[in-house]
Amino acid sequence: MMVNGRLLAFLISALFALPAGTEPWDKPPEQWDLADSYKILRDSPWTPSVTKLEANFTQRHTDKLTGRVIDSPSNTTDTPLIRGMEVGRNKPLPALSILWWSSKTVRLAQRRLVELRNSRKAPRTQVETLPDYVIAIEGSEPLRIFQGAKEDLHETVFLVLDEGLTLDLEQVKFVEATDDTAARVEFHFPREVEGHAAIDPQSEKIEFHCKAEAKTPRPGRQNALSIRSQFHPRAMRANGAPDL
Repeated sequence: MMVNGRLLAFLISALFALPAGTEPWDKPPEQWDLADSYKILRDSPWTPSVTKLEANFTQRHTDKLTGRVIDSPSNTTDTPLIRGMEVGRNKPLPALSILWWSSKTVRLAQRRLVELRNSRKAPRTQVETLPDYVIAIEGSEPLRIFQGAKEDLHETVFLVLDEGLTLDLEQVKFVEATDDTAARVEFHFPREVEGHAAIDPQSEKIEFHCKAEAKTPRPGRQNALSIRSQFHPRAMRANGAPDL
């Protein structure tokens, strides 16, 4: 009995000595350091696992006089429209950060960065549950393009769910940069459709599609974006619980 008791005590102590999750999102936010916070925001289940298409969405015209395909004709009347995708070394794509922004883990990581940089300015409150699913694209150039887009974004931004169904965009919000946060475009999708959860937390894959071209192109600048990225809701869990 004494041996069994010692063995039991050893097993219990070994069980509690086992490390918790090795990923930052399995630790309390107050324990995150800069590396943990950046990992959540740049390399975690809440950032796209795959960006299948990230290119210039081109909308060019054929010049009536020369027959050449050009970017910005002086007169677009009677100039045949040429749509397409352009990926070229001469026009590098802007640095983009795509985040599943409605995740508490993501917003806590953003807040933790502020706290680590300047503890006096950091609010030490919990983040709220957002009423919508929100995917954010950070960066001043994406903000400029989407804010002044030619297209109706409700027609060019959507989610493709695991079952092949689409979830339509509900609203778009444009957030200007601050001293502590980058500019971002927020794409809001409903959490419920006809009384049912819009996204199954056990879904294997969701694709985010968005496309826009700036109404007022700027010479030498990126003026259009077309993005298709994958997220995996099943993996988007913090401390074992879904976090969408």
